[in-house]
Amino acid sequence: MAGRGCPPGWAARAEDALGDPAWQVRAGAATALRAVAADLAVAPLAKALDDPNADVRKAAVLSLLVHRADPSARTALAGASADADADVRAYAARAAR
Repeated sequence: MAGRGCPPGWAARAEDALGDPAWQVRAGAATALRAVAADLAVAPLAKALDDPNADVRKAAVLSLLVHRADPSARTALAGASADADADVRAYAARAAR
């Protein structure tokens, strides 16, 4: 969905999938939200930054980078710059560029 666009009806499904037990599903959902308008995507992506799996957090950060014009996305990315995972921190640091 991220590459082709995520229609509004599917955005809610992607947000729901952020609660799936499988980290792969959660990471895919975070990636899909990259193609959703910031007003729908940023809040769930910011919540995904608290996911226990680093791959999910990394997918959330990469999607938030697409929405970094939104002040809430920038705030979330600033917080992710202190993540325990080095990859997540490095991707979050891109927001400063």
